[in-house]
Amino acid sequence: MKNIFKRISCFILAGIFTVLCFGCKPKKDDGDEAQTPNYTLDSYEFSTVFTDGKQKTLQKYAETTEHKDGCVSYDVFANVQDKSYLKLDIETDVNLVGYINYYNVDKPAETNSEKFFIKAGSKEFTTFLDSFRVGAKGAFKKVISTITFQSVDDTKEGNFKFKSLGVSDRKIVTKEDWRISNGDTVLGTSPFYGGCITYLEKLGQDVYEYMDFDGNITIDRYVDPDYDAMKVVSDSVNLINIYDLGREVQPSYYSDVTELNGYKPDYDPEDTDSYYEGLGGRVMYNPIQCGDFGGHTPQIIDYVWKEDYLYIIMKAQEWFFYTNIQSNGYIEVTYYFDDGGALMVDNVYTDFSCFVGEHGLRVMGQETPATYFSYPLNYFYCETKQGVIFDPNLSEQNGINQPKSSLKGTVTSAEYFYGINEKYMINDWCAFVNENKFGVGIFMPNADTYIASRGRKSNNYYSEEANRMYHKGFFTFTDDQIIPSYASINYNYINPQVIRKMVDFIPLEYSYALFVGDTDEMGAVFGRLKDDKILTNEHLLDETKGWPKQ
Repeated sequence: MKNIFKRISCFILAGIFTVLCFGCKPKKDDGDEAQTPNYTLDSYEFSTVFTDGKQKTLQKYAETTEHKDGCVSYDVFANVQDKSYLKLDIETDVNLVGYINYYNVDKPAETNSEKFFIKAGSKEFTTFLDSFRVGAKGAFKKVISTITFQSVDDTKEGNFKFKSLGVSDRKIVTKEDWRISNGDTVLGTSPFYGGCITYLEKLGQDVYEYMDFDGNITIDRYVDPDYDAMKVVSDSVNLINIYDLGREVQPSYYSDVTELNGYKPDYDPEDTDSYYEGLGGRVMYNPIQCGDFGGHTPQIIDYVWKEDYLYIIMKAQEWFFYTNIQSNGYIEVTYYFDDGGALMVDNVYTDFSCFVGEHGLRVMGQETPATYFSYPLNYFYCETKQGVIFDPNLSEQNGINQPKSSLKGTVTSAEYFYGINEKYMINDWCAFVNENKFGVGIFMPNADTYIASRGRKSNNYYSEEANRMYHKGFFTFTDDQIIPSYASINYNYINPQVIRKMVDFIPLEYSYALFVGDTDEMGAVFGRLKDDKILTNEHLLDETKGWPKQ
């Protein structure tokens, strides 16, 4: 959990491009666990810059490091200038890792190599090269020199053809938010934050963020601003905290690899100002969707954006560093709305770092997502086997405070929530809400544990400490301005966690749902998803699927 005061530089992203994409509303199939609609990437014009098509045999994979024996390399030498969207037409019966190598047309000594992953059976692979994000390493006119492929199947040799390489002038749409809506709820993600959830708004119910007459910052619905508010902060209320690149709603994965496993991040461990030494006093492999501690944002690999559906695949960023280190892992996330009003989120993470000895590592708590909601939703709500928790006093999970172990125990300022699912939780959901039980709930069946905590906790605008905390580098406010809660260091955090050890080339797959409303509405919506087996995550109980649990 990233619950610290991070130093992140301001950044400016420029360029606006438009691509209009429209589609029909996704439908759920009948069955034990319905599948996401099978949208495919839109078709774009590609110019072929390389062809081959000869059958190749790729050697069986053995744990190794990058660019070792067993690779097949192709001399491409295509001057693609500022074109950064590529399509590789291939045939493969094994999973592949590869490298796209290119150099600057104007400064040939300036080079970059991008590692990629292709699943067995794929016919094509599309990717944006690293030219858009904050900290991009390939933001120049380029010549693609070589492309290299390697099988990562350790059971057989691979049959492989690299048929052609095409380039397109398609650009990433650089609007601040990529939004979809079902008419009742608005979801916003951002290409500046790796496509994680940066915006969630409830429509049509007079939802306001405002200062009440006691000087407290409040979010509620059915508000009459003339009667309830001393001052209105917003009538388009974002319920997501986006204070820094460790908040939002996004997955964050961990592996306890060291140099013995081949993990050698490019940073100076003696320079303590270049990294965050949290989580046990040392850095850790931590692919995350929204960006790193130094303000560098992740690489968008591809996306499909329609009016009520969004698919994004991105290359995760390592969170701990100022030095702009990309992880070698793809996060695929799909957003769409269920007919009952829930926002459905499907996730797949595949790591392809080629670490060695991973099965000997310890299991880690994986943030399937880490969710950060606006601080005026200050009551934690959870239905447990001991009864209902409805409590505004949770504290930080910081290694010092104790977990709340019993409903009967008093929650003090030094306790956070830690619920073991099969022993403590019922109904597979919990929420942060206001005193009227309006807020945001998350439903994720078969998570191993749920963790919830709150940081800072002051809702009073007149508190000098609170007002100082609400100011930060990403936003510009005057001293007399009320700081909207999405820009505040104050946060409410929920993590439905799975306990697993990360293993290369094996996907971790799961789904969850979000709903904005009151707790009775959440119970009805999430109950239907559970009772009708629309969302089950039953495969998380299968020891033979996904990452190991031991």
